[in-house]
Amino acid sequence: MESKIVIFESNKLDGKMSKNPKFYPDKVTEEERYKQFRKDRLRLGEKLGVDGNHIFRARQKGLSSVEYPDGKYILLNEKHMTKEDYYWEDLPADILIISKDYPRIIVGNPQADCPVIICEDRKKGYTALSHCGAPYINRKLPIDTIKALIDCCDSNLNDIYVYVGSSVKKESYVYDKYPKWATNKEVWESFITEINNEYYIDLPGAIEKQLKEIGITHIEISPINTATDPNYYSHVEEVKGRQKDGGQNFVGFYYK
Repeated sequence: MESKIVIFESNKLDGKMSKNPKFYPDKVTEEERYKQFRKDRLRLGEKLGVDGNHIFRARQKGLSSVEYPDGKYILLNEKHMTKEDYYWEDLPADILIISKDYPRIIVGNPQADCPVIICEDRKKGYTALSHCGAPYINRKLPIDTIKALIDCCDSNLNDIYVYVGSSVKKESYVYDKYPKWATNKEVWESFITEINNEYYIDLPGAIEKQLKEIGITHIEISPINTATDPNYYSHVEEVKGRQKDGGQNFVGFYYK
């Protein structure tokens, strides 16, 4: 089946895609940061041929002071589209879903190493997106994302096509001790490997395992390593002091 969505990834060439003060000089005011962030989003929209005001992203727990049940999803519709700038719609959830009835509306999420997954039901015309950082993979968010589609529109697993976005790869994601967030041993078996007292972490591999376990067979994994590709922002490289001009990439999709 042919895809009905356009998947995209922004990078350094598209701006910082963030209002976080740590990515700006100290002298830059909050108002100036907000203006620049919106300018980046509008420019990205222009590049994609859509309205940069029409971008949704979830407010995910662990990254903000919000609580909700694991795997919560929101099906986007007209009631979420009343603001001039959709980005400020408050959407506390792990997963956002939109249907083909809303073309040219972007659903996405910022990232700087953690994979974003996009799960398209090509028959029913619904697509789900979630940001799958390591702690979220640990609690099986990839599986919850597929379950959300099944619950939302009674998806058949054979009709779901999954894109796993750019991320830090195993050879670049290294801890000097076993990570505290890796509490689910089943999830990380074979995907956290100890070599000479260092722990190499395979995020895309752990995601792919979960997707296959639930029955997904159509899986595409981006080959881009955000830690080694100079065009992409990387939190890993920032922490190591090898990336001075910080920011975030934005991964998303919209219906044609």
